[in-house]
Amino acid sequence: MKFRLAAALALAGLVLVACEGGNGGNQIPPPSGPLTWSIVAGASAQSEAVQALDFYPNSVTIHAGDTVTWTNFTSIPHTVSIPPAGQSPPPGRPNPAPVGGTIFDNSAYISSGFLLNGQTYAVTFSTPGTYAYYCMVHPPEMNGQIVVLPAGAPLPTTPQQYLTAALADQTLDLQAGAASIQQFPYAPGGTHLAAGISPGLPGTQPSEPTVMRFLDDTTANSNISVSVGTTVTWTNESNNVPHTVTFPVLGQAPPAGPGDLVPPSGGPAYDGTVLTNSGVMSPGQSYTLTFTKAGTYAYYCLFHDGPTGMIGTVTVH
Repeated sequence: MKFRLAAALALAGLVLVACEGGNGGNQIPPPSGPLTWSIVAGASAQSEAVQALDFYPNSVTIHAGDTVTWTNFTSIPHTVSIPPAGQSPPPGRPNPAPVGGTIFDNSAYISSGFLLNGQTYAVTFSTPGTYAYYCMVHPPEMNGQIVVLPAGAPLPTTPQQYLTAALADQTLDLQAGAASIQQFPYAPGGTHLAAGISPGLPGTQPSEPTVMRFLDDTTANSNISVSVGTTVTWTNESNNVPHTVTFPVLGQAPPAGPGDLVPPSGGPAYDGTVLTNSGVMSPGQSYTLTFTKAGTYAYYCLFHDGPTGMIGTVTVH
């Protein structure tokens, strides 16, 4: 597993970061000047197959005038989107471009736009208050909170306590994501596959971990072999992210762009000659396709094929 949180925080030197729960009332003397606090946006393991959709730590207590820097080390996009206190972010598709400046004074919505592959977003908080922030790509589970105290106020916890709790949280999320593969609910090696999976499966509260792979068993196998005329079904067994099952024309690349911009196409059968696409599969939804011609056909999740390698093959004989 890739654990980059400790390295990211160590690079900042003496970085004060906070996480949920605090430490039960310790009071830290106020520092002599503004501080920079570090948060990691998301985490990944097993070649990006397992993703943790949270901020580490997701709650930070700082002083007015301090700066918070978020870094996303994964290759799937996240945003840091901060509306004024008591307001919600704008509805609709997430905006990939930054919005607003880098100073937050509680007067206007600001957002990082898409962050990935080590990109950072730094915001200076000038006004005391409690502010929720969100990843607009992964609602509702990926959110956090910034508590801004007046300059000079005592801080509630120690850097080591924050770091320890954040590392433990990340580790547990990634372990839970990897373990969810064992919940594969169908006959291994059969014709019913999972299009992604997460702890608890669909119908439960959205979890922070998720597995972005097609699965035909409990080893994350995504390649199957069937005879002509076989019908194959995929079900989104996650409770937190959408997927697609998309078969391009044989020998062609899949459509560009996220899955919600590519409408369903093709019919109930596939022979390699027509783009055949499930459209967006929300948690619990299924897609069924009958294969009518011999060949080896690649299929993709248009949301997660490039970043995480959510790709499989069906060999028809």
